[in-house]
Amino acid sequence: MQTRYRWLFPILLSFVLLGGCARAMRPADGFRSAHTDFSQRLRWKDCGGAGRYLTEPYRSDFLESCRSDGDLQFVLVEVQSVILAEDHRSAETVTLVQYYRLPSTVIKSYHLEQQWVYRQGGGGKFGNWEIDSPFPELP
Repeated sequence: MQTRYRWLFPILLSFVLLGGCARAMRPADGFRSAHTDFSQRLRWKDCGGAGRYLTEPYRSDFLESCRSDGDLQFVLVEVQSVILAEDHRSAETVTLVQYYRLPSTVIKSYHLEQQWVYRQGGGGKFGNWEIDSPFPELP
């Protein structure tokens, strides 16, 4: 009876292994966690943590601005819309940012539009999502 089902184990093992590989290669799966992490770090005013999501042309300007504006306080950072490209390697987002600048306590709202891109890791490693647009000066 054991020899009769011997062929079943390799087939089932192949399905499990191939199914895991197919799941790991979808870049869109990591977008939500990347955007959520960026939003939380912005809300907490973790300039370095939020800054690591911006591509190099924009990162240094963001870090300088964020660190020098000690009066800026974020109240809410919430995604409003996400348009994911067909290839799942880029996305356009609109994020509602509510903030105030001390000593004022008047909360202002700004709709932050961002371009996100997926950068594939080298050597078959997982890639990461980055913001490929400048972070604006909030009015």
